[in-house]
Amino acid sequence: MRVLSFVFDRLYVLRNQLVHGGSTWNSGVNRAQVRDGAAILAFLLPVFVDLMMDNPMEDWGRPFYPVVE
Repeated sequence: MRVLSFVFDRLYVLRNQLVHGGSTWNSGVNRAQVRDGAAILAFLLPVFVDLMMDNPMEDWGRPFYPVVE
C-alpha cells in the first residue's frame, strides 16, 4: 500500500505541473516523466476498473464528479 501511495503522490505532482503550467505544450521539460506516468496509469487503470466491475456491490463511495444532465 505504501508503494501505491508513493506512486500516486508523484503522479499528483506531475499532474499539477501539467495543469498549472510547469510544463508547456511542445516543451522538452518533463517529457520523460509524462511518458512514464502515462505508462503507469495505462497499466493500473484497467486493473482498477476490472476490480470495481468484479465487485459491483462494494461501496466505492460517491464519485467526485457525478454526471450532470
